[in-house]
Amino acid sequence: MQHNICGSGDPEIPPYYHPWSAAPRGGTRGFLPCVVYSTHLCRLWALVLSNQIHSTELVTVYFISYIPCSFVGSWLMDKKGLRYGVLLGGFLQALGASMRYFACSFSPGIESMVTLLGQILASVAMPFMVNSPAVLSANWFPPSMRATSTSVAVNANAMGIALVYLTAPFIVHHRHDVPDYNLYVALLAIASWLVGCAFFRSFPPSTNLETESIVSDVHLGDEYDWIQWASAFTHKGFFNTVVAFSVTECVLNAMCALLGKFLSVAHFSKAHIGLVGAAFIISSLVGGQVISQYVDKKRNHKVAMQVCLLLTAVSLAAFRLVHKEHVTSTLVALLTLGAVLGPLQPIVLELGVECAYPTSEATVAALQQLCGNFLSAILVPGMSALRRTHVDSSGHVPFKAFYASPEWIMVFLTTATFVAFCF
Repeated sequence: MQHNICGSGDPEIPPYYHPWSAAPRGGTRGFLPCVVYSTHLCRLWALVLSNQIHSTELVTVYFISYIPCSFVGSWLMDKKGLRYGVLLGGFLQALGASMRYFACSFSPGIESMVTLLGQILASVAMPFMVNSPAVLSANWFPPSMRATSTSVAVNANAMGIALVYLTAPFIVHHRHDVPDYNLYVALLAIASWLVGCAFFRSFPPSTNLETESIVSDVHLGDEYDWIQWASAFTHKGFFNTVVAFSVTECVLNAMCALLGKFLSVAHFSKAHIGLVGAAFIISSLVGGQVISQYVDKKRNHKVAMQVCLLLTAVSLAAFRLVHKEHVTSTLVALLTLGAVLGPLQPIVLELGVECAYPTSEATVAALQQLCGNFLSAILVPGMSALRRTHVDSSGHVPFKAFYASPEWIMVFLTTATFVAFCF
């Protein structure tokens, strides 16, 4: 079976479910990382309040510790199946969230070590979550619904960011509020894992075993092909998808990590920043669904990706140039950015799966996430430090120091990626 974005595509297969009707299954996969990400950000929020750490430092620990775990996550997903990987990841995340809660009862020195251990457990668990959208899409949906279903699964992770934006500013006002909030999140993580155990399945109900996996060429129990990690890059166009995914991941992580700093110059309160951040995430979810459905109909991933990259660069520039005191203009620029940034990851992920066929979906997702997190681990703290050293008394980065502005750096990255795909 050929998988080429320029070809005629696969024969139409009757859909098992509409993507949203499978949301309880796909959403379970996405909601588990949401829970742990909200725990991670809540702990970060508390450390920032107590001036123990810069907001980007814990993010960097998270990204770096994730990198070596991605190989094991992809291997287990391919060997044991989707359900095994997702439930194992959910268990590790619930365990990590629980450790963060119990860490608050220890002395400061021990608390830091237990918190770090919980953070590492979260990083170990994440590959099972972020590598699964393409596998879920391939197992449950026909090609005509692939982009939409992948978008639902990928963007479910963003729900965790929206969750913390909506809750943490209103609950965590001081570091003493952290234990209660961590308890709520740990209970939510445990409950989500139990729901996954009860309802999550690798495949939809089917009497025809041949239709259980439409794309995946990986047979559970076969000897794992480690060569595919390198051979994927020999497929035409795959490297470009890795670059595009990495840049998109970096921009999204940077916007989420630095949004408070961008808006603080206009004296936004923490509660207002939380609401604006949640609106940004919701706009990315809406944009992802609308554009992914269009891609499913037209089957033109590359054009959709090019348009979204160009509009992302334009929206970033508009967000940088608009005066943050003008709330309406700031919101319009930010929501537009979210709407065109949200579709990029699921589209590029599906494009990578098609380009690298017969490389397994889990390996493709792992490679893209691996490079995206590696780039984020370097650029997000780098941009934060660069901005911090060049900011003036008003909290702005002067125009002459444009090279220290995270927004202009992201504009350059997305524009360069767009140009690379056009030529």
